[in-house]
Amino acid sequence: MRSGRTSFLGVALFALVFSCNSGPRVAGVALDETGVPLKLATPRERFSFIPLADGRVLASGGFDGQRTLSSCEVFEPESGLWHLTGTMHSPRRDHAAVRMLDGRVLVMGGTQGGRPGVLASVEVFEPSTGTWTLLASMSVARDDPAAVLLPDGRVLVAGGTDADGRPLRSAEVFQPLAGTWEPVSPPGFVRGGAGSAVMLPNGKALFVSGLQAELYDVATGRWEKAGFAGGAAGTHRQGHSVTMLPDGRVLVVGGGTARASSTAEVYDAMTGLWTLVAPPAVPREHHAAVVTREGAVLVLGGEHSTAGVLASVERFDPATGLWSFAPALVERREPPGALVLPDGAVLLVGGGNEVSGLLATSEKYLPGGCVPRTCMAHEAVCGATSDGCGGTLECGPCVLEGCDAQQCRAEGLTRR
Repeated sequence: MRSGRTSFLGVALFALVFSCNSGPRVAGVALDETGVPLKLATPRERFSFIPLADGRVLASGGFDGQRTLSSCEVFEPESGLWHLTGTMHSPRRDHAAVRMLDGRVLVMGGTQGGRPGVLASVEVFEPSTGTWTLLASMSVARDDPAAVLLPDGRVLVAGGTDADGRPLRSAEVFQPLAGTWEPVSPPGFVRGGAGSAVMLPNGKALFVSGLQAELYDVATGRWEKAGFAGGAAGTHRQGHSVTMLPDGRVLVVGGGTARASSTAEVYDAMTGLWTLVAPPAVPREHHAAVVTREGAVLVLGGEHSTAGVLASVERFDPATGLWSFAPALVERREPPGALVLPDGAVLLVGGGNEVSGLLATSEKYLPGGCVPRTCMAHEAVCGATSDGCGGTLECGPCVLEGCDAQQCRAEGLTRR
């Protein structure tokens, strides 16, 4: 599994209506269908989730548990409803998506599942008409590549995996005026993962995945290492989040290893250095991360190696470098799609958990105050521990023979 909060003000759920590549069409656009409130017509994960220039949100492709999808939907913030829009030419999941300077959305690669499966094809979505157009394909088929919009309007895509699951060490750029792809110098290390690349204020793109982070210099077209291997945490990262902070630094949280899932670090482009910051209270991977209008970072949902899929939410304050607990999601989600809407609420959609499977729901999360954590929510914690809001919880003694409370907390043992 992989992929979602309540607030003091409350939570509103919105209906999603997915068409699995079927249904009537008018001028290439699927007609809207009446859906059941609070429930998707088709559960969806491993899709792209892109805000449009007019405030709407595009969800494209993905996986419904059985099929790779070509269907797409647009979310209308004013009504809180999803509407079917044009269908992609190819079903795809784990693809890259970027909104270009002209407002169109470029989707690249991904997989259809099975063999050969991995795609080199590229499509562009026109929001004004709701239609997709095929463009020139990439030179290399890429599953789960990393992509970023460059300041000059080009789109850089790097890495991913091939049809045999082997990591790719290559990169290319899309020229929107010509509609063509051009190879660029390859990164020094394999790259990949949606959301693992951000554009820095200094004109360089930061790619954070695997063991070694790298910078792509737009002016020279060359790659360079971004700090030491493993960063400040000294770990490999996959299934993590990479978030641009309002002050130009970059926050990296979580991942698939024990060290990665329990650490957070910040990259400073001015110094080229990584710095460990306070760790989140709950180790996690395959979560969502967004920056609120107030400049804080919310880390939502995801998965814990022993606790499973999470509903917990934590808030990172860039000014203090500290974390606090925020109200939890209505449903546990891994991996959720998430972004901040124009009204400041966070829209979460898709993902799944062990009980419900893939989720046929979306959720509008309203950022609110800190909610003290309970001992039960702390999973395998005993003794005295932080409640996440400046207080202390007494979670009972650690009763394993020969282990006092201090030792138990240090070793993460569970009370009985």
